[in-house]
Amino acid sequence: MNQTPASPAHAETFPPREPWRRNQVAVTIAAAMVFLGFTLVTPFLPFYIETLGIHGVRRVALWSGILLTITPLLAAILGPFWGRLADRVGMKIMVQRILLAIALHWGLMFFVTNVWQMLGLRVLLGLFSGFGTMSVALVTHGCPGDRIGRAVGVLQATQIVSTAVGPLIGGLLAHAIGIRSAFLVTCALCSGAFFFVLALYRDTGPGADPADPETIVVQQEGPVSAGVRAVVSGPSAAAGAGSRSPLGFRGILALPLFVHLLPQLFLINLVDRSLFLVVPLFVPSLEGGRNGAEALTGIVVSAGALASAASAYVQGRKAGRAAPAGLLRLSLAASSLLIVPMAFCRSIVPFALLRVLLGLAVGGAMTLGYTLGGGIIPRSSRAIAYGILSSTAMLGGALGPVLCGALTAIDLRATLLIGGLIYLALALHAGTIARRSGAAGILAATAATERRA
Repeated sequence: MNQTPASPAHAETFPPREPWRRNQVAVTIAAAMVFLGFTLVTPFLPFYIETLGIHGVRRVALWSGILLTITPLLAAILGPFWGRLADRVGMKIMVQRILLAIALHWGLMFFVTNVWQMLGLRVLLGLFSGFGTMSVALVTHGCPGDRIGRAVGVLQATQIVSTAVGPLIGGLLAHAIGIRSAFLVTCALCSGAFFFVLALYRDTGPGADPADPETIVVQQEGPVSAGVRAVVSGPSAAAGAGSRSPLGFRGILALPLFVHLLPQLFLINLVDRSLFLVVPLFVPSLEGGRNGAEALTGIVVSAGALASAASAYVQGRKAGRAAPAGLLRLSLAASSLLIVPMAFCRSIVPFALLRVLLGLAVGGAMTLGYTLGGGIIPRSSRAIAYGILSSTAMLGGALGPVLCGALTAIDLRATLLIGGLIYLALALHAGTIARRSGAAGILAATAATERRA
């Protein structure tokens, strides 16, 4: 029996032939190296601060909080501005600038002699890097609409796994070669990411984007469409999606449903980041968690992170076949049911099990939110739009531990209980998004917004 040979267009090669696939590979591997390098050293910054002449628990805690907050805060504020510039001058030059700034930062950390020099480097990193706020835009650059969910899911799963593994390797490195020398390892990883992107990443302008099919079939849900799919002509949709100049901030905020995604991403990340603080505080209070609390905390945190990574990967793949707004609603509803019982656990086993289940439920929520954004953001404005979304999520992540600390001072269970209420409110809000996300209306409104801009 004769077999038709595989088409070269579909043959598996490394690096992939299609520019958008090469971009995904480059950014995903770079993200793994950057986030692994970042988490090799950041958990141990308080110990490094002590070597710079800062002593006393309160002073070390104060400086640690400032140094760990200032960089993501500045990156979140400036993310949309860097994104707007990337839409105009090209993605590759921006990602090279980001990775070069990160590598120089960690290399120079090896030479600091006082905490003020360290603060200056952290401020400069916040001003000139912003890889976290730009990574989603980078990985979806030139990506077809039906592949956005998968691309974001793989990226976020990679980031989560890297941040889960990094502290373990970093602890071994700090013990073997010292924290100061570990900065050079992080610098080497980020430099490797720079050269990897330099070799693989390719800018894809509107004319280089994957060809649109003659018709675009978009899933809808809600009482109006009742599961019917909207069929929109490819040329007209493409005209609205890729051939216009980048939108400004007002144009992005005017996109249908875009504003609705901001509270979703902000609050999802706020609750998620608060869990990184509440788990170490909660575990020692549980039966069976008093002895060896540090080791048990590490196991629970890592297990929850790995479950979140698996969820991000799976939900990203599902989002290409099902309505992401519906998946988001189910994810948040299940999370609201899982997080509340954690507050009433009396032993370590059910608490750890619920944490893993919660990771499986909510770990892909951020991916689904970004996928919803990909359905309404024009290709010509992905960097600025995803910069706004990522910055909003980063602000939520920065405020999460602060809010958790304030609530824990009142009651240890307060963060978990309020987290359940937030997830429930977001699930109801996601239901509203699902009912309003008629794809034909979104495409038409997007094209109209670009014409007005």
